[in-house]
Amino acid sequence: MTKNGLEISKQLKRRLSQDPRIFQIDIFHKNVKKTLKEIFKDYDAIIGIMATGIMVRSICKLLSDKKEDPAIIVMDDAGKNVISLISGHLGGANDLTLKIAKLTKARPIITTSTDVHGYIGIDALAKKYYWQIKNTEKIVKFNKALLNGEKITIKGPENLEYLCDDPLFRKSYIIMKREDKIIKAILDRDEILIKPNKLVAGIGTKKGVNEEKIIESLKKSLSLLDLPLERLDVIATGEMKRGEKGIINASKILKKPLKFVDLDDLKLEDTHSRSSFVEDKFGVGSVCEAAALHVAGKGSRLILRKTTYNGIAIAIAVSREKVF
Repeated sequence: MTKNGLEISKQLKRRLSQDPRIFQIDIFHKNVKKTLKEIFKDYDAIIGIMATGIMVRSICKLLSDKKEDPAIIVMDDAGKNVISLISGHLGGANDLTLKIAKLTKARPIITTSTDVHGYIGIDALAKKYYWQIKNTEKIVKFNKALLNGEKITIKGPENLEYLCDDPLFRKSYIIMKREDKIIKAILDRDEILIKPNKLVAGIGTKKGVNEEKIIESLKKSLSLLDLPLERLDVIATGEMKRGEKGIINASKILKKPLKFVDLDDLKLEDTHSRSSFVEDKFGVGSVCEAAALHVAGKGSRLILRKTTYNGIAIAIAVSREKVF
């Protein structure tokens, strides 16, 4: 709204644009209510550099559902405070607030009870690991139990063992194995049903890259998302890489399915990154992004754009199919 706020927004855009998890940043200046009404459903997060009261009054009629509303963050136009206002957990406002505060040296203000008391709520857990929650109306009850010192039991398949490496998970939850792919969060006789979205790593490599380098690159890419390698479901690449032993061996070592995508299918995907070399040779902007999107399924989205490591390109996509 102000000249100083506009300058802060430009600096913030420049810094956030360097993050491979962020795909598009737009700046809107003035006309707050009109702009918010027009763009509210088009973005994952909205950062208002203005007084909190102005933002509250402007969005109150636009809010609908915590599962659908974008993250709303407010920052004062001196750049001193950044506030997670709406969709702190499911929308990711808390994490983005902390990121912005770190980039700008502002003071982060988080008010969700589980976070300020050092717990990870069931909705925050789902957001972090890309899970879908069926009965979201029970989230408040489960999170309140955590604040009262109770532990929640998570029953799921064997590949959920990576959760035990998360210190916040260990503080709040107990894990038990079950055969079904549906995860159950259990509190007394009540339960929340959860199912992970499919997480796919798309890979493109120069010829002859070995499996050790590929695995290390996958670890680095997933660490940017604060995810362990074990959370990955599938590895994908283009059909032109069928002879690459490094990719084949990496999938065997990691015990992850490997999918080869036909060139015609790669061309159908709208990739974020564009490589003139790859486009001239194969007719697709990015093999790793296109392969990840195709295998993740219709409506999937990239959550990590193409990142490169010494001849290895990796992108991560997640499915968005409604599983409940």
